[in-house]
Amino acid sequence: MRLLALAIVPVVLGFSAGCAQTAQPPALLQPLAVDWASYFAIDSQATPQDGRALVSGRVTNTTGWRARRIQLLVEGLDATDRVVSQRVVWLGVDLPAGDHAYFEVPVTPTSATYRVQVFAFETGRRK
Repeated sequence: MRLLALAIVPVVLGFSAGCAQTAQPPALLQPLAVDWASYFAIDSQATPQDGRALVSGRVTNTTGWRARRIQLLVEGLDATDRVVSQRVVWLGVDLPAGDHAYFEVPVTPTSATYRVQVFAFETGRRK
């Protein structure tokens, strides 16, 4: 029995060490609609507020149809434009053709700059 226990220990230790080495950082989120910029225009800015940043701006539907269930991807970027934080938030309103809506998103930790993209949306067009 003692010989069996000694044989199992190196196998278990080798397996757990291999798992630790293969740990990957989480994948970055990407907009689900890769062509979102063809349908929306976004103006945004960040201002400090109570020790964190407040990213605010306006989303405009530039299409000829209604956009619904709009989600925004707010990314914090470091000085080299590397993504250091991500947050997905609901815009909170549907946008008729040509209309716009304002948003405010508090973010922590603060970053050098921010990028706002449309993460996902549904169209009001009939299929």
